[in-house]
Amino acid sequence: MEMTTITTDQHGHLADPDSWNEHMAAKLAETDDIVLSEAHWQVIYAVRDIYAITGETPPMRLLIKELNKRIDTEINSRFLYRLYPDGPVRLASKHAGLPKPKHCM
Repeated sequence: MEMTTITTDQHGHLADPDSWNEHMAAKLAETDDIVLSEAHWQVIYAVRDIYAITGETPPMRLLIKELNKRIDTEINSRFLYRLYPDGPVRLASKHAGLPKPKHCM
């Protein structure tokens, strides 16, 4: 089995966002004790899509707005905090292979 080395920055985000793939996302999530569910993947892909358009990781409100367009269930910040208790935008961005959001501590 091939071992992949994941190079991260000082915040645990991928050093090279272009090297991201779903396997890396799962490995990055493991470092945060998170097993990615279908709901996590929906958030990850929304974050990646917003980043591709704007060049920035989305603030919480924009992420919720985008998720509500995509998913039939009502999405709110409580939903996101259940998925990512230690910071939805920061962790979703990390698992999506994107830089640490500028608006996150």
